[in-house]
Amino acid sequence: MKQNSHKWFKRIMVAFGAIIALFGLSGCTNSFCTNQDKANQLYAYYGDVFNNSTKVDEVDSENENETLQNTNRTTLYNTLSTSYGYSLPDKKFQAYMSDKVDAFVDAKYTLWLDGQGSLGSLTETEAKRVARNVGMFAGIENDTAGNPKVAKLWTNYDAWYQDALADSSVGVLYAPSAGFVSVFKSTLETTVNNNDACITPVTEDFKQNGSTIYIEGKTWGQAFQQFGFLEGLFVYPFAYIVHVISESFGDQGWAQILAILVVTLLARIITVISTLVQGRTQSKQNALKPQLDALSRKYPNSSYDRDQKQAMAMEQAQLMKKAKVHPLLPMLFMIIQFPLFICVWSALQGSAALASGSLFGLSLTTLVSTCVTSYATTPGALVGILVFIMMTIANILTSLTGLWMNKWRTDNFGAATVTQKDANGNIVDPNKTMKWMTYIMMAFVVFMGWSLPVAMGIYWFFGSVISICQTLLTEGIQTRSRHKKTANTGDGSDLAALRRSSHHNGKKR
Repeated sequence: MKQNSHKWFKRIMVAFGAIIALFGLSGCTNSFCTNQDKANQLYAYYGDVFNNSTKVDEVDSENENETLQNTNRTTLYNTLSTSYGYSLPDKKFQAYMSDKVDAFVDAKYTLWLDGQGSLGSLTETEAKRVARNVGMFAGIENDTAGNPKVAKLWTNYDAWYQDALADSSVGVLYAPSAGFVSVFKSTLETTVNNNDACITPVTEDFKQNGSTIYIEGKTWGQAFQQFGFLEGLFVYPFAYIVHVISESFGDQGWAQILAILVVTLLARIITVISTLVQGRTQSKQNALKPQLDALSRKYPNSSYDRDQKQAMAMEQAQLMKKAKVHPLLPMLFMIIQFPLFICVWSALQGSAALASGSLFGLSLTTLVSTCVTSYATTPGALVGILVFIMMTIANILTSLTGLWMNKWRTDNFGAATVTQKDANGNIVDPNKTMKWMTYIMMAFVVFMGWSLPVAMGIYWFFGSVISICQTLLTEGIQTRSRHKKTANTGDGSDLAALRRSSHHNGKKR
């Protein structure tokens, strides 16, 4: 009983370690959102944060985001007031900060002006709009060469807040407390930290979660130089493909789904080498199976007898070395594949064009969990729920296909095996660990799918369907190769396996 408890504990710890590693690696790629992008995102979501008295029904006809901004800003200040107990900023402080923003716009908007600016080539109206966003939420500083660039978030805010404290017309009496400022900034930063959809080769407006957001274009060279090697090698190219397809066919959702399918296919083509290596290794291991089973009969207590286990391991290693079988090679290629998977994931999450798409009214960046928990208020929520169900079924079938194929190979082409027992007399299943890992990964996929955007659910669905087809095709090719090899060589062990095949005798052994 104690031994079984240790086994269960070991399986749980291995699964927990795999989940932690996956979560850790999923954050390995950098966000492509620049400081300017973040400032534009914040304004698109909250509007003028120095106006906490604006009513929701006061809509500016020239700003299509005004209603949403007013709602979000009202919610923000209500939360700070009721949940945290802070007094809202006085109108004198808000007016002081608004004047600072206006002065910043007048002094800096030419940096974005077409023909004059070093930060962009916009019309005067557009340049002033971006300058206002940057002035309110970020700032301007010089790089090492003395050229102006957009500074990090809150550069202006922090400086102006200190000025307000020192100004006799505002001072401590009318300025908000340091605690309010800290919670205020962290609350707003959560918004931009949850939105990485900033990868685009062109600078333009994109629709994101009901808001129009001006996103700065990035080049392939920038991806390598500013964001990282993997970002330049995989993330940016995949996001570029999504952008081109989405821009060519529109933002009605179907173009984005086509883009996800194309990216999934390209990723699978890149990983085909791994599949071939795994298939070749598996074929060699199958050819060695009669000799490996003979070792199992020679060392029947190897599952719990340390001496027998070591002796059998040494002889197995010699057999594999002689046959040039590298059992860890497929695992190595799987490890190499994982960064590619994370890069594709990052490309889809970071694509500004993909975030702009909607399917039957559902934004593809909507979380699956939101579709379920806020079904009544989420447009197209049923689509997200169906995507989650399809993704879950497809991933379960993908995981089980590997187990089914392994069992099928054993039943139809494997040599007779010897039954092994542990110290308690229980029969040892050599594939038990693999089965449990499969079940744990299935549960993990369902959990991850619940917390992912709908677009990633579509990607996982396509990937699962392709994996099933790839597994069946590979097994078909290997089975044909076994039959052909047996017919040409007349190898006894293969012929015995072939005779046991249900294809030849009409029943399983």
